[in-house]
Amino acid sequence: MASSTTGENVAALVPCVVILAAYHAYLHHRIATTPGRTVYGLSRAARRVWVAAIMFRKNEILAVQTLRNWVMASSFLATTAVLLITAVLALVGQMAVRWSAETANSPVFYMVTFVTDDWFRWRLALFIACMAACFSCFTQSVRFFNHAAMICNVNLTPEELETILEPPPKSPFESLPSSDSPESSVRRIREDPSGACYRTIHGNPSRVASVLNRGCFYYTMGMRCYYLSFPVVAWFWGPVPLAVATVILVAMLRVIDFQLSDFTPLPPLRAEQDMSEIRTSAV
Repeated sequence: MASSTTGENVAALVPCVVILAAYHAYLHHRIATTPGRTVYGLSRAARRVWVAAIMFRKNEILAVQTLRNWVMASSFLATTAVLLITAVLALVGQMAVRWSAETANSPVFYMVTFVTDDWFRWRLALFIACMAACFSCFTQSVRFFNHAAMICNVNLTPEELETILEPPPKSPFESLPSSDSPESSVRRIREDPSGACYRTIHGNPSRVASVLNRGCFYYTMGMRCYYLSFPVVAWFWGPVPLAVATVILVAMLRVIDFQLSDFTPLPPLRAEQDMSEIRTSAV
């Protein structure tokens, strides 16, 4: 395989970047305007309903088990990204150390002749950047999944909350008041940070679902970086494989992000009625 020139690489790289950018701009537009016709819009709405059902029906064990599965998947994919970076760098290092005149005459050299290309360092750097982005996104998804597992199980009553709230003293030498008057209870709830957290998330599935959806967003971005690494790997063998892999990837993403047949429009969301039905069935 002959080394590709700078013009050939640029001529293939620029259209591929434009195609991928145009597709993701189109996907973002569809998610913003018609989320019911995309997988991400439907799954985001489904997670909101799932969080509401977990919080109002007190299915804490189901929530922990489900979020644990997501955490394990994110951890595995983040570890895989690091292993790929390590393996590629180790392989390149070994090839650099053991390179000799006999290596170029090896019968399998034609499979890895791209290492002598002038653009090899840029391809390698882009691949490592994709894997590093994968690792960062999946670690962030683990972080938000852990947050969601904690806050979706806040089922304290206001009376139970008062037992853990303490008003901060005005000075280091001031003792805490022991009054149990209603005014003291209200003051504890207002001044203690736990009370503010309680008011924010208790009985508010939308706030909890926003944390879960943020974790799923980072999970999706990590998977998207994995997908984008395939054209980068194909680029090692030249501009033509890069162009072919980009076209195949866009076709695959069209199937992954949407369905083969467009979704029918979703009925209008009746949040208050749906929440009241969930509360009624939970009683």
